[in-house]
Amino acid sequence: MKITKATLNDLDQIWELRLETTELLKQRGIDQWQYMDPSIETFKNDILKGEFYVAQDINGNILGMMSVKTGIEPTYDTIFEGKWRLDAPYLTIHRLAVKRALLGSNTAQLLMDYADQIALDTKTPYIRIDTHEKNKYAIRLFENNGYQYCGWILLVQKNGDLKRLAFDKEVNIENIL
Repeated sequence: MKITKATLNDLDQIWELRLETTELLKQRGIDQWQYMDPSIETFKNDILKGEFYVAQDINGNILGMMSVKTGIEPTYDTIFEGKWRLDAPYLTIHRLAVKRALLGSNTAQLLMDYADQIALDTKTPYIRIDTHEKNKYAIRLFENNGYQYCGWILLVQKNGDLKRLAFDKEVNIENIL
């Protein structure tokens, strides 16, 4: 498996994985990705900015994906019942997903490790991430990767449950395998 920056040629497979993930979350009773957010335009914009990554097998099939964004995430400006541990430049991981058939494999772990490496390569060794409070699988993944719960944030979309649990992590050399 290799992880690379996505191209627009990957968009059909990215969208298929998005729809598969939406259905899985719905089956698990998680009100996340249920209202056409993220949209296909969101994925296109991430790709065009060079901020979207895909994990692929040797045949080019997409097994997992994520966005690793630089700059300020506006929904993180206000955090409730807690606070971010650092007031420093950070990366944000969004749109992390893995093919349903690969859940429980190391695909998500490899993507998380890759995000750590991006943080080091860009000299931004601080990462923030969020998820729905019912997404126990994502919460476990984050905690197993050294992320700490900081409080909760509200999304700006107009539909569904807007509350998301917020986590952060400092990345240093010892965290990289």
